[in-house]
Amino acid sequence: MHSLIPSEPILDTVRMRHALSGLADQRGKITRLLESGGLISLRRGLYASQRDLDPLCLAGPIYGPSYISFETALAWHGMIPEGVREILSASVKRAATFANDFGRFRYFTIPKAVYPAGIQRIVDSDLPFLIASPTKALADRIAREPGFRSMAEVARWMEGMRIDVGGGLNREELAECAKLYGRPAVRWLLRFAEKNQLFTP
Repeated sequence: MHSLIPSEPILDTVRMRHALSGLADQRGKITRLLESGGLISLRRGLYASQRDLDPLCLAGPIYGPSYISFETALAWHGMIPEGVREILSASVKRAATFANDFGRFRYFTIPKAVYPAGIQRIVDSDLPFLIASPTKALADRIAREPGFRSMAEVARWMEGMRIDVGGGLNREELAECAKLYGRPAVRWLLRFAEKNQLFTP
């Protein structure tokens, strides 16, 4: 690591300028560090000082408040068989997309009321990150589906997505999501889970 770069894995412009306060051309130095690979741009004004960071750890700092969800969380929890190329997250802010050397990061807007439900904090990684629980990730994903009118449609969607609920879903969490989302797809998912006994005992 360059001697002028602070040891933190993620740095913003303010932190970098403080570290480079003894230099006259701070912006030029940052530009040269980016060109040489000493820094990696995550988005405007935010940098990584290491190339071996887990991309999941970067989603929150790049655009927040947010937490990893949708197919990315479903794959992380082993609920769908394939990995996901993009890092997909939920946020109360407007939808956004960022691309950098670590990958492509996409953010979908969810209602503010439903945001706090079912978020887990993962600490056994390069940096702590927030991710939806299995139940919340499933609710977030199906909430994006318009026009669901029956449990049969939920069943077809689950089959098409190749969803495996594994140890089961959390009844209270799913009921809370159905109430807070107020969307037919999530309510039908709740009914489907109740009928098919998909909840954790």
